[in-house]
Amino acid sequence: MKSQRLRDLYGLLHKGRAASQEVLVQELRSAGHEVTQATVSRDLRTLGALKVRVDGELAYRLPDDVPSAVGGEFTARNLARVLNEFAVDIRPAGSLVIVSTPPGHAGAVARALDLAPVDGVMGTLAGDDTIFVATADAGSAKRLARRWLNAAEGSMSEHV
Repeated sequence: MKSQRLRDLYGLLHKGRAASQEVLVQELRSAGHEVTQATVSRDLRTLGALKVRVDGELAYRLPDDVPSAVGGEFTARNLARVLNEFAVDIRPAGSLVIVSTPPGHAGAVARALDLAPVDGVMGTLAGDDTIFVATADAGSAKRLARRWLNAAEGSMSEHV
């Protein structure tokens, strides 16, 4: 029963029908599941769903859907928006940039970093709330960290 409920919830999230937990409760009840808001909240955590801003409105999305949800072709401006929304801390460490996020959000932010047109990024590795971004050298890491920190603080530079 729980596995079917999770599959149905996954489908609702993937279709973009998740403006709020209340909407999800109604949709899942319509599909025959006996759920409460608390059940949906736990299931959202289980699936790693994120609450993101889409077209000015908050909605739940799956981590793989976040970049497409914030705008068609992924641009530096989209990356700035993702960093502004989810980056808690950004700092260089040798040739790495360490990006901290709220728990469960690192995968989506790493995907945004992978999709964005950013020179100097060699690759990313995401855990639950931390991303290691590999760069060519310490100077590149410092420059990227500074740029991304500015973007996360709201300066929507096209040169993220």
